[in-house]
Amino acid sequence: MTWRNWRPQTAVGAGFVLSAFFLWLALRNVDVASLGEAFAAMSYMPVAMCAGALSIGIVLRGVRWRVIAGFPREQQRNFFRATNLGVLTNQLFPGRGGEFVRVITLARLSHSSLPGPLASALIDRLVDVSVLLACASMLYWIFPVGGLLGTWLAVVLGIGCLITLLVVLYSRSSGFGEALISRLAARWLQRWPLRPEVFLAELRGEFRRLLGSWLSIELVVLAALILCADYGVIAALIHAFDLSLPVEAPLVLWVFLAAGSALPSAPGYVGVYQVAAVWALSLFFVSAPTAIAIATVLQITTLAVALVMAGPGVAVAFKRFLLGRSRSNDMVG
Repeated sequence: MTWRNWRPQTAVGAGFVLSAFFLWLALRNVDVASLGEAFAAMSYMPVAMCAGALSIGIVLRGVRWRVIAGFPREQQRNFFRATNLGVLTNQLFPGRGGEFVRVITLARLSHSSLPGPLASALIDRLVDVSVLLACASMLYWIFPVGGLLGTWLAVVLGIGCLITLLVVLYSRSSGFGEALISRLAARWLQRWPLRPEVFLAELRGEFRRLLGSWLSIELVVLAALILCADYGVIAALIHAFDLSLPVEAPLVLWVFLAAGSALPSAPGYVGVYQVAAVWALSLFFVSAPTAIAIATVLQITTLAVALVMAGPGVAVAFKRFLLGRSRSNDMVG
């Protein structure tokens, strides 16, 4: 087995171990009876509203990705399909494979080379990081957190600031930023069948096009709408369990879930979401069983929405993707 093939399997294994640890951490002081009572207290109408908000969020993410990529509106359907297939993959497979799947899917549907979809997908994720950074900053300064939670938020802020600084330096052709990002890209792109210099040229072109036009304003509006949709998802779930929490509670939970989803994990972020919900909602004195139930319902609802939006063609798409990947591995071997 080569080093290139061994590393992804190691990452997947580490994700399962991490998920198991987090799941144990969330469930260690929870008994089955109290967890069952928490699920029994759930109302179904707010869960349906949660599903609607999730659908809106997926659609808006597809629109934002198209705007970043600079494709015409006639190509929007391809971005919807690729975005939803990425969400579905993350729910069904470990290791955040949805990022890989959505880029490959868009490249095939739009008949384009990989550098463009990959560069636009990376910028799309950087927008998510920027929103997470802004929300975490606001909560860190106005919300009384301390100990482990305060340290965790501080780490999120630090990483976000570092990423923002590197992006600014690179987009302005700074020597230090360009050299560092080039090294990082060369390592990261080892799993992709493209040359780093081609990808970096595409990435810089995308950055300059977005930062030097009115599209940056459109991206801010879309990012705000997506945040509102995500807030609605969490708020609906909190309402489903008949909790009376302050208005900032859904945002706090969203920050913890979004930061936790960056970690390698088992399919559907099992364990990661549970412990993130327990930590976040403990700030509002919500019991661990209820927090775990909220996280679990969110995972199930996300999977159901992604399956419905994918439609009957999802099996064919997965079969084509896996067949293409198998052929690529055979060629590499």
